[in-house]
This record gives sequence, C-alpha cells and structure tokens, in this order.
Amino acid sequence: MRRPWWVGAGVLLGVGGTLWAEQRVKKGVAQITERLTAENLANEARRSVTRFGARARSAVEVGREERSRRERELWDDLGRRPSPPEVPWSNGQGAAGPDNTRTWGAQGGRRAHQ
Repeated sequence: MRRPWWVGAGVLLGVGGTLWAEQRVKKGVAQITERLTAENLANEARRSVTRFGARARSAVEVGREERSRRERELWDDLGRRPSPPEVPWSNGQGAAGPDNTRTWGAQGGRRAHQ
C-alpha cells in the first residue's frame, strides 16, 4: 500500500512542477518580448541619452568650477610669493651669465650682448 501512494505523490509533484515551470517560462518570455518591442527600445534609448546628457553637463560644470577654484588658488599663491633673489651679475635687463656675454632680449629671445 505504501509504494502506490509514493508513486502517486511523485506523479502529482512531477506534473505540478512541470506545469508551474511552464507557466513561469511563458511569463518570462512574455515579459522579455514586451520589453524588446520597438517602442520600448526607443523609449529606453531616449531615457539613456537624456541621462547621459545630464551627467555630461554636470561633469562639465564641476570641471569648470574646479578649474576656477584652482586658478584662484594659483593666482593667490602667485600674489603671495616673494620676488626672486637679486642675482649679483644681473644687468637689470634680463638674465646675463657671469661672463656677461649673453642676455635675454625684451621679447624673451636670446641674443648676443653688445
């Protein structure tokens, strides 16, 4: 009497499990098919581009703010920096070497000293 009961229970569980799995697979396929329609794909692409644009604008804005902050920091540092020490062989017109043969021109180019 026990063996037929277990065979019947196994058959019922097998049939029930198969029907449940079949419904689950059909529901999953239907959801995926619905998500892959042209309209849904277009909507998702539009949302993705909009989000990317918002992130790009935000990144540019943060970059500009950081650049401005760093520029202010550098200008403040430049304003507080002590002037370079006086070089004993300087002629006041630019950097001249110890032999006084070369100097920097007014335009910043190097030329022979006269």
